[in-house]
Amino acid sequence: MAPMLPMEMIRKSFQSWYYWFPMLMYGFLGALSTYNTAWYEMDKMADKFKATYLDARDRFDFIIVGGGSAGSVVANRLSKHFDVLLLEAGGEPNPWFSVPAMSFMLLNHPGLDWMYKTVPQKWSGGALIDRVSGWSAGKALGGTSNTNFLIHLRGHPKDFDFIANLTGDQEWSYDGVLPHFKSVEDYNGEWKTDEFHGTGGEIPLQVPPFVGMAEYFIKAGEELGYSNVDLNARFSEGFSYVYYPTKDGRRYSTYKSFLEPIRNRNSLTIYKFSLVSKAVGVEYVRHGVTKTARATKEVILCAGSIGTPKILLRSDHISVYLGMFLINSTVSMVFDRDVTAKSFMDFVHKGTGELTSSGCSASAFVSTSYAKSSGEADWPDVQFIFLGNGVYAKMHTDMSHGFHVDPTIMKKYLSSDLVGKDAFQIIVSLARPRARGVMRLSGKSLTDDLIIDPRYLDNEYDNSVLLEGVKMAVHLVENTTVFRKIDAKFTSNVFPGCEDVPFKSDEYWRCFIRQYSITLHHIVGPCSMGRNDSKDAVVDTRLRVLGVTGLRVIDASIFPKVPISNTNSATVMVGEKGSHFILQVWGVNSTRTQ
Repeated sequence: MAPMLPMEMIRKSFQSWYYWFPMLMYGFLGALSTYNTAWYEMDKMADKFKATYLDARDRFDFIIVGGGSAGSVVANRLSKHFDVLLLEAGGEPNPWFSVPAMSFMLLNHPGLDWMYKTVPQKWSGGALIDRVSGWSAGKALGGTSNTNFLIHLRGHPKDFDFIANLTGDQEWSYDGVLPHFKSVEDYNGEWKTDEFHGTGGEIPLQVPPFVGMAEYFIKAGEELGYSNVDLNARFSEGFSYVYYPTKDGRRYSTYKSFLEPIRNRNSLTIYKFSLVSKAVGVEYVRHGVTKTARATKEVILCAGSIGTPKILLRSDHISVYLGMFLINSTVSMVFDRDVTAKSFMDFVHKGTGELTSSGCSASAFVSTSYAKSSGEADWPDVQFIFLGNGVYAKMHTDMSHGFHVDPTIMKKYLSSDLVGKDAFQIIVSLARPRARGVMRLSGKSLTDDLIIDPRYLDNEYDNSVLLEGVKMAVHLVENTTVFRKIDAKFTSNVFPGCEDVPFKSDEYWRCFIRQYSITLHHIVGPCSMGRNDSKDAVVDTRLRVLGVTGLRVIDASIFPKVPISNTNSATVMVGEKGSHFILQVWGVNSTRTQ
């Protein structure tokens, strides 16, 4: 037999690589937990050596507790002028955080995530394991900005005007916070106006290179009379592509944007794997050793409810994962089919392709009849998040891992005859929930679990708004020309537990909501901002803890009401605005604000 020519060998090898890639990919995903554990332990070991032999300082101008979405911003701004210690309970960001398509798969990994759990829910979460909702929160430098679905939405202008009226401080109105949203942005998009968007900031913003079938969703909205609008400006209702904090297809977390560029700044010290137990005269445990650090100016908590023995949890977005909507066209992204060697190489070399998307490619805000009847038609009460993903083999286990859904229930619902089919989903989110939860410590030790009860759907109003939102989403799909062209229909598979009610009736959708309701991890309110005489307020409008000198809280926990959208962008804004307050007090002109 004649020897194979070099080019023929290359061609055969390339074909073989393409053939074996899906199996290699599943093998990698199966080993992901092992890899993540190894990464975490190696980082921890190196940091333990550093803590033992190199890190000895205990006095700084400012101490920041938590290097997450807000803490990274605060550390960047303050260390430009002052000596700063940043204490972070986690370690370095995992390299896989940079791949948007890995977002879902990296939720709830030990060492990378706090993996909080609620108490069993009475009115929601019937399909969750033990009716317990899993609350993901990033545990590394950059916090949850490492693991979220990258949706950059600020919230509605009326969210902030409401907060300003509630607190009596117009600094928190939309006009008051807009400059701080803009100052961190490097916006590159369709709605590029100086009035609403900034350039030259640390966070690159763009529509992801891969948006899949998002155009169908937006055009369907236009058919029903909704406009394609800038959801990060002034709007009433509308549909739009979502913007990601990415560059060259890769995630830009707050670590990547605000901390990585200044790691060598002499005025910034970072102690990783440091769990704070006391906020005044900061006491923390690092690698099993209790230490104390002192701030000559202020301590800033950027990690929520640290040190607070019993606190009020305002709200979170409870949502329904509405799907599957099956279609007769190959326009959705089916993981087993579409994540190929080519898409992998496109991501690595060009920053393009399927791996540049978390799956969430478009969003919309709509007002139900409840918002309209209360005179708030221009303040939407429902959010849609569009995911153009078909059914893949491991979907039921990924849903279990990401949202604590019972895998046996999901496997029954996503039956084998659906696997490999093109489809999409719409997350229907209750944007302005009325439910109010509680959170408290279960013991005195800093390692004791929090007792978290969000009380999702504990009132008829929330249930009714969410029901109408679900019906609006189904109507959008099944009654528009653009979706009819691809024969889009809600799956005929009945959700387990809802077999005894008429399919697609109001009773069915109410059952579906009770069963398949999930959290979007948008928790706010434990350290709520308010007037000095408010019984619910923990901090004032300059984010100073009431009754305590030299202590502030700067993170999402200060919001007295959850914004209608995803919360990471608003959290970054709080970091920027809080830094501005601090610099003003200590005689530094904050010129970053546009």
